[in-house]
Amino acid sequence: MTSTPHLALPLLAAAQAQKHVTHNEALAALDALVHLAVRERGRTAPPATPAEGDRYLVGASATGAFTGHESKIALFDLGAWRFFAPQAGWSSYVEAEGAIIVFDGTRWQDISRYCDMLESLGIGTTPDDLNRLSAKLNAALFAALNTEEGGTGDLRFVLNKSGAANVLSQLYQRGFSGRAETGLIGNDDFSIRVSPDGSRWIDALRFNAETGIGTFPQGITNLPQANLLINSLFRVNQRGFGGGALAEGVYGFDRWKGGPGGCTLTRAADGAVTLTGNLDQVVDVAHASALVGSANLAGAVLTLSVQDPSGPLSVSIGTKAATIPAGSGRRSVTVTLDASETGHIAVRLGSSSACSFKHVKLEAGAYATSWVGEALDVEELRCRRYFQPLPVSGTSPMTLGALGQRVSTNIIDIPLVLPVPMRTGATLVTSGVTWAGATPTGNQIGFYSHSNSAWSTLSGTLSISTAGSASATSVVVRLQASTSFTGSTGAVGTLSLGNSAHLALQAEL
Repeated sequence: MTSTPHLALPLLAAAQAQKHVTHNEALAALDALVHLAVRERGRTAPPATPAEGDRYLVGASATGAFTGHESKIALFDLGAWRFFAPQAGWSSYVEAEGAIIVFDGTRWQDISRYCDMLESLGIGTTPDDLNRLSAKLNAALFAALNTEEGGTGDLRFVLNKSGAANVLSQLYQRGFSGRAETGLIGNDDFSIRVSPDGSRWIDALRFNAETGIGTFPQGITNLPQANLLINSLFRVNQRGFGGGALAEGVYGFDRWKGGPGGCTLTRAADGAVTLTGNLDQVVDVAHASALVGSANLAGAVLTLSVQDPSGPLSVSIGTKAATIPAGSGRRSVTVTLDASETGHIAVRLGSSSACSFKHVKLEAGAYATSWVGEALDVEELRCRRYFQPLPVSGTSPMTLGALGQRVSTNIIDIPLVLPVPMRTGATLVTSGVTWAGATPTGNQIGFYSHSNSAWSTLSGTLSISTAGSASATSVVVRLQASTSFTGSTGAVGTLSLGNSAHLALQAEL
């Protein structure tokens, strides 16, 4: 053997001449290879002005003095390049990269390739027995390994626990005190919980692992709440209000009436209304309690909001007054009713100059949630609890959808079952009709007797009312002459109305 098996250091031979040369060569090799550190790796050509003792790892397709020495260690020694062939397991520090690499017998590899099983790892901080992986940094990035890099392009961050009763979660802290936690916390349901102090935990959201159904154990405050106002889009218009002036107490669009001093009100096709003056709606306590689940609104926190008010709107809700500021988007005010406010609640919107807005909403709670429209038929049914025209068909004339009878010389009664039950027994309102002893036109009404096939004529004056006590579901309309109607007692017929005549039942608050 003339050299060592690992570093290939030359050995002194017996009776060798100039032994110091062999010895010095072995020392030079040791100096080059022990605690190996190279300037850079992958070098394909010698540097122009190398320093004595410089070392490089030769790269592929090397040229010049490096030709044929790929992967070897190049040492500049005594003005010439010497090359050392690495063996599997040799390691080196690369100065240009601050990296440690290992030779696997074929190529140089980063040392991370051999770090599959670390007991602990700290990045910018020290790990401990509990936190065996610890990192102290300002940002972290996980990127998918693309297909061109040998990956799939997917990235899945997998967390696993050993049993259903264990905890698998992400914990969010402030000052190392927990404030929120997400995951499978003590069961297999996915949940989110929060904490004000790190010790008391409150379940906020839970998804059942079996059904996928989500629950909010503490309730929800800002999802769309029920609107306590009826006809908030002003599209139900059973009275045929064409926009314009409304005197105090006079109804226009269903459920809305002129407030103190009256108002001027118009509606655009998109539901935006323009208001000058005061506009009222009285919230029925029975309707409101059915929506909020309480006997009444006494002591309730209520929020009134509108969309895109062009100017400030003065507001009163019960005995409380406030102002909705102008601006885009949802604008609102919140009040707390007195404990004594157990009955109906009057809501008023007011503006001294023309103010446009839309989507009015009164809701329980301290937050203005989004406005959600109701189906038109639902809104109309609600409005008909307070006002509904008597059912007619046809146009000129219109015919009331029920038979009437001449019950006495001067009385004709017409019993009606109401298509929509009203809030309470209603009163009859008319357009100030007059009697026609023939086919009615305009604002006239007339009774056609099928018994003698003739129109009844009237002697005296006409009054229209309801007979007896009207119920919420039925009513008897009574036509009464101060003297008499023509025809025979007991005669049956139909009531007809001119095209501008109007008979309706009202149970407004």
